[in-house]
Amino acid sequence: MARAVDPNQMYLAAYEYVFPNYGWAVAATALFVIVSQLKINVTNAYAGSLAWSNFFARLTHSHPGRVVWMVFNTLIALMLMEMNVFSALGHVLGLYSNVAISWMMAVVADLVVNKPMGWSPKGIEFKRAHLFDVNPVGVGAMGIASLVSIVAYLGLPGPMAQAFSAVIALVTAFVCSPLIAWWTKGRYYLARQPDAAPQVGEEQPQAPDAMLRDLRARLRSPTTPAHCPAYGGPICSSLCCSLDARCHDLCKPDARRSVQWSSCRAASCRRACGSGWTPSSATT
Repeated sequence: MARAVDPNQMYLAAYEYVFPNYGWAVAATALFVIVSQLKINVTNAYAGSLAWSNFFARLTHSHPGRVVWMVFNTLIALMLMEMNVFSALGHVLGLYSNVAISWMMAVVADLVVNKPMGWSPKGIEFKRAHLFDVNPVGVGAMGIASLVSIVAYLGLPGPMAQAFSAVIALVTAFVCSPLIAWWTKGRYYLARQPDAAPQVGEEQPQAPDAMLRDLRARLRSPTTPAHCPAYGGPICSSLCCSLDARCHDLCKPDARRSVQWSSCRAASCRRACGSGWTPSSATT
């Protein structure tokens, strides 16, 4: 019974029905497990390097290369294996699954509900130069659903809610995303309107700043430009925007986290104080 949870034993039992010889069944199981694990590890290394690269590019404004973060991700996996963290993997994945389901359902709700209802832009904008630092629709829906489902997963509301924590995460995120989008009227999706696409044959202006030209030449980034008022020309809108720390988001001054937080506090003061609210009283 203790070996029933081992997937290797499940594969071995299945291959015993395929091969009449026990040795062939063991060999087929070993080959299947090795190939599967190699594929999983390569995929995880690639996806992990992408995630670490994006995270630290935004945090440190540096980009040493994806290979560095792939090695970093592999070392973390090796350290966790040596620490025998996998013995508690079931509980860790249980918590993580609630967060992952909340995130995915927030995205699904945005695509199948918010966009048809007109609460979010029709297109999918990925350029950092056009986005708010925080969109309460996705972050709020994922956060609320994750919190509620994790509380249920820990068994605080009872065994029934604990058994259906994943369903709670799914439903909560799917409901909260349209509600927040309707409440905010979708104003936190785009910090500024996308630039007009150049016509066929039209020459695109080049940024005059020598540092910017050198940055774009070194990164060899694909052409996904956005107009940058700090440089007076087009700039690659994802990686270059993440690496540059001098402009302080001049293209979208109202979309920074600090400004969003100040606006949220001001709105709360207005609702709390009513007609007696003044801008000076909100800062005292």
